[in-house]
Amino acid sequence: MPINKLKQTSAEYGQDYQINQANKYRNRTNNHWQKRIALSFDLVNKYVVKNLNKSPPESIVVDVGCSIGTFAIEFAKLGYQAFGVDFDPSALDIARQLSQEENVTPKFICGDISEWSDISSSRIDIAICFDIFEHLHDDELGSFLQSVKKALSKNGYLIFHTFPTQYDYIFFSKKYTYWPLIPFKTVRTSRFDKLVKIYSSLLDILLLIINGKTHKDRIKNSQHCNPLTKERLKDIFLRSGFKIICLESSQLYPFKKDTQNIFSKHPISYRSLFGVVKVK
Repeated sequence: MPINKLKQTSAEYGQDYQINQANKYRNRTNNHWQKRIALSFDLVNKYVVKNLNKSPPESIVVDVGCSIGTFAIEFAKLGYQAFGVDFDPSALDIARQLSQEENVTPKFICGDISEWSDISSSRIDIAICFDIFEHLHDDELGSFLQSVKKALSKNGYLIFHTFPTQYDYIFFSKKYTYWPLIPFKTVRTSRFDKLVKIYSSLLDILLLIINGKTHKDRIKNSQHCNPLTKERLKDIFLRSGFKIICLESSQLYPFKKDTQNIFSKHPISYRSLFGVVKVK
């Protein structure tokens, strides 16, 4: 199976990164990974199982961009026909090792989801796309979603989580970046959203003056090159031919709790976007 390379504008991942991910998985009961895994189960159980009309052994679940295979392993434990697809062979070697440690046997394939029809004659019932979108630029994300859509069964679902969100850097980077917003923390949400967008534009003007780059320019080669908003993600899904079943934001786990508490009533400060979509 050919390995699809990332574009030059995308972040590269190495062996050390994948080993670190594996250690996080092994220690998942003591870190935020457990929250992500529980979220995937909750979304599938709440929005998918009752409408899929298939038992787990009959359902094909694919962990798309699986890295070290977290969701392929976890759904294999639940009895699903679980697959993991990723372009990184070193990550898949670790995924197979973790599968042995967890006593399950999901199948791992080195390739791209666009090649699914060459991999299997069966369509995907549940595509798990956790922590993928933020690593893809807009053109890559659109192409990715089209590939997933083609691989899904007629009644298939895409389950997703993306982190961080577009304005995360304002609230959770440096304290002084959110200080100007504190006096407005009690205003209604719609007005606060507008203030954050205006403030973000002012910060970009300042960044342009200082180093000639906006925030988006500065992060385009980083791992999280494309943090999203609920509005942008909704638009991308609709233009890609998906029906939105659920699209929510939250503080999925505690992080800089003092800051979270200050802006707790305003979803624009939340760090996670997640939900369920299906082909129209």
